[in-house]
Amino acid sequence: MRKIITFLFILTSFLNYSQQEANVWYFGRNAGVDFNTSPPTALTNGALNTFEGCSSFSDTSGNLLFYSDGITVWDKNHAVMQYTNGTLANNLRGNPSSTQSGMIIPKPNSTTIYYLFTVGDNQNPAFDLYTIDMSLNGGLGQLIDENNDGNFSENLAAATGNATNWTEKVAAVKGFDCNTFWVVSLSGNTFYSYLIDVSGVNLTPITSVVNNFAANTRGYLKLSPDGTKLTIAHQNEGALTI
Repeated sequence: MRKIITFLFILTSFLNYSQQEANVWYFGRNAGVDFNTSPPTALTNGALNTFEGCSSFSDTSGNLLFYSDGITVWDKNHAVMQYTNGTLANNLRGNPSSTQSGMIIPKPNSTTIYYLFTVGDNQNPAFDLYTIDMSLNGGLGQLIDENNDGNFSENLAAATGNATNWTEKVAAVKGFDCNTFWVVSLSGNTFYSYLIDVSGVNLTPITSVVNNFAANTRGYLKLSPDGTKLTIAHQNEGALTI
């Protein structure tokens, strides 16, 4: 664990936003909260219905852009978003039983490109990357094949050769220069850290092998607000590792 903590010392802050990108949340069974009002407003119009991981994103003025449970992406009108080939984006490789099934990261220096990382569950381990372009479909967004390789997703877990032990965990921090992000996930005893900068997602991760093996893949991974510490919790193990 010491190796990954040392690496994270180069990072300065938890994934947070100086404007209003986190002002609208959708989660649980069609529930939501709008933090644009004071006090916040309860929302009941969400299309999302899940017990576990999900993510929402708004623009810099706090207007909802889209949200996802890691399996389906919904636009601001609560309709299922499409791929650029016209099919519905309701077959992503997250899982309704995944602790942290979907996580959205904006591309630095872009106002239209967003990355959605999805995580499988303990029975169907997976870690995948999808790209959303909000300039398409009249501003409602579509999922794109960003690198034009014929695929709408990048199977990050398979690319590492360590997919079998992939956990239900993913988290992110901003980089030291505030114009990058690092996305961190765990498989077995190895942390994989992916750099996101103005060029996009670097598909070659930095790896950090630790002494603690995630025998139970369920549970959360969290990073401290200043990026100096990482903690993981495994379901049924009764312990928290920092």
